[in-house]
Amino acid sequence: MAVATVAARHEAKGQWSADLTTRSGAKLHVRPGRSEDCELLADLFAHVSAADLRFRFMGTIKKVSKDQLEALLDPSQGMATYIAFAEDGPPVACCTLAEQSGGQSAEVTLSVRSDWKGRGVSWTLLEHVLACAAARGLRRVSSLESGDDREAINLQREMGFVARLHSAEPMEFQMVKVVDPA
Repeated sequence: MAVATVAARHEAKGQWSADLTTRSGAKLHVRPGRSEDCELLADLFAHVSAADLRFRFMGTIKKVSKDQLEALLDPSQGMATYIAFAEDGPPVACCTLAEQSGGQSAEVTLSVRSDWKGRGVSWTLLEHVLACAAARGLRRVSSLESGDDREAINLQREMGFVARLHSAEPMEFQMVKVVDPA
C-alpha cells in the first residue's frame, strides 16, 4: 500500500495502531509504545542479535539499559516508538522516530527479533512508520547506518531513501527520505 494512502487512512482515523500483513503472510499488530512497555521492549531486545544491537545503538552493548528503554518510550523527548506484535504473540520488532529540527524531520531506527528476520517485518513496519511520520507532518526521515549493515542500507534504498556518506572511518551512511505529508 502506498505511504500516502496509509497516512491518509491513519490521519482520518486519528490512530497509529494497525493490523498488517507482511509480504510473507505474517500477521502483525502494530501500536505505539507506552511508558509501561519497558519490559516488552527489554524482552524484544533480548532476542535481537548482537550485531543488530550494535547497529541500532552504535556500540557494543549486551543489554539495553532501563534508561535507554524509558527514553525510547518518552514522547517528551520527541520519541515515538511503534511496537509490532506477532499475531497473538510477543513483540517481534520496534521502530522509533526521534523528532529533530523542530518537528520537521526525524531519525528512524528499527530492530527485529532474530527469529523473525526474513519475513518482511522490517519492510512492513518501516512502511507503516513512514506513513505515520507523513501524517504527523514530518517532511524528512533519516537514519545513520553502519557501512557493515548492508541489509538496512539495501532495504532503505528499496524504499526510496538516498544514501549519503556520513563518515569514512568508520564507514557510516546517512539514509534520507523525503516524506510527503498527505
